[in-house]
Amino acid sequence: MIETLYRDYHNQLLWYCINLSSNNRALAEDIVQDTFMRGLENAHILNDLTEAQCRSWLYKTAKNIFIDRIRRIKKEPQPEIKLITEDDLSEIMVRQLCGQLPDYERELFWLRYMEGYNSSELGKLYDLPPSTVRARLLSARKKITKLYYDQKGKGE
Repeated sequence: MIETLYRDYHNQLLWYCINLSSNNRALAEDIVQDTFMRGLENAHILNDLTEAQCRSWLYKTAKNIFIDRIRRIKKEPQPEIKLITEDDLSEIMVRQLCGQLPDYERELFWLRYMEGYNSSELGKLYDLPPSTVRARLLSARKKITKLYYDQKGKGE
């Protein structure tokens, strides 16, 4: 009996489950598989039912399995996923662009704009006048801007 039900109702039941699961085909296929597994376990019941009753049993079982899955998913603790923000992408882009700067400009740029040092502090760190630090930072910003627009023009 279960072979006949599988042959006659598998595709229809799959489409029903796809609709139930909002087009999640993997979930729908799992539900259909579980439905027919329960059908095998309850073959003694299905053998006593008419075809229309068996069809009804399949659909009701599929719906119940779906509801149980959703309840189980909602009860499971959801792992905290760190979402990538625009700031993260900006930092990645800045890292890539900084990699193309000369070492002395890259270090100054990174410390100034990513670590928050000011030109006086950087001057003390590198034994440079703050005006030289600002000039090098200006040069680094111009180079990064040019690199960014060069890459953007290439479709990257």
